Amino acid sequence: MRRQLNTWTLAGLMVGPILGSGIILLPPMAYARLGAQAIWAWMLTLALGGAFAWLFIRMALRSRSDAGLAAQVAQALGPVWGELASNYLTGAVMFGMVPVLLTAGRLWPSALSAGLSPSAWAGLFLVATIGLLLAGLVAVGRLALGLSSLTALLLVAGGGLGLIRHRALAWPAPVPDLPALGPTLLLLFWAVVGWEVVGNYANQVRDPGRTIPRAGLISVAAVSLVYLVTTLALQTLAGTDPAPTLATVLAPLFGRAAELVAGLLSAGLCLVSVLMFTGAVTRMTAQRARDGALPGWWAQAAGATPHRGILTLGGTATLLLLLVHRGALDLAGLVLSANLCFLGNALLGLAAAWKILGPGRPRGVILLLAGVLGLLLTQGHPLGWAGFAAITAATLVRARFPQIATS
Repeated sequence: MRRQLNTWTLAGLMVGPILGSGIILLPPMAYARLGAQAIWAWMLTLALGGAFAWLFIRMALRSRSDAGLAAQVAQALGPVWGELASNYLTGAVMFGMVPVLLTAGRLWPSALSAGLSPSAWAGLFLVATIGLLLAGLVAVGRLALGLSSLTALLLVAGGGLGLIRHRALAWPAPVPDLPALGPTLLLLFWAVVGWEVVGNYANQVRDPGRTIPRAGLISVAAVSLVYLVTTLALQTLAGTDPAPTLATVLAPLFGRAAELVAGLLSAGLCLVSVLMFTGAVTRMTAQRARDGALPGWWAQAAGATPHRGILTLGGTATLLLLLVHRGALDLAGLVLSANLCFLGNALLGLAAAWKILGPGRPRGVILLLAGVLGLLLTQGHPLGWAGFAAITAATLVRARFPQIATS
């Protein structure tokens, strides 16, 4: 394979998925929970992300696989645990689709709302997403990268300009109590997800030993800058607004048009994020069924549109959206549920790193991260725990009784 990725192109490919829809979802949600104290949660989260980046970079250099983290887990711990990692990722996407779509609906510009509610727009976006996936639209990676890069640049520019004009930061604030900090840290774990993507590109990099660490350092710095500037600007410029949005951060650049710009950017970024993750997971599910790891009903011809998986995830998202609309679930609860599955995937990644990287400094970092993630697990949402337990039990039962997987 021709190696063509250099430091900057690899850094761009890493930053895109890591920021993704998180830059739209998380800063306002953290502010709604902790106000000006949210900056402490962000600093801890970004430190956690830096530690994960360091570990996954070392894993990518030691055990390269285009299949990503699940393949490394299977290599280090065995195929059952690799399957469990894949199932956790599927569960995270299942729970995570609706928060992203609802965010797109809530931030859709009021001038273009046509009298529809945010939930109605979220439903329309879901229908559009399913339709595009069934039509075979999967090449959205470049669009996602472009939108996330544009959004990041505008947020840093708008937030920086607003902070310069305001001249008084809403920080430092007192450190929040642990009962308040814990659920917010679990909520923000969404911002940590994505560093494992470096393993998917390791075989396409020029001079991996030098390029991957440099790209990782640039990515950590870029992600941290975007989130910190956005968070500081949000809480500084919010004033008396209890629920500021990213339009607050963009207002110094765009004035009255900030809501329109923020809404269009948010909706576009949310939609391509759902398209990317749902398309990847449904194709992964179809391949695993062809390999005998899942029931044959999920299997479809190689290269064919995985319509069964798309319709299943779409139906699940429809049900969750209705529950949110009726007040039985909330946005934060779904994000927490998705993050429980992401946490399970991350813990398996840490276990694989323990074996792949061997003795030395990495094991100290692994133990520290495992301890932090173990504490975050205690902050889970009941819906997330139910899904987490079901995924774990179903995977282990199929491993014990393999005939179930192919029936």
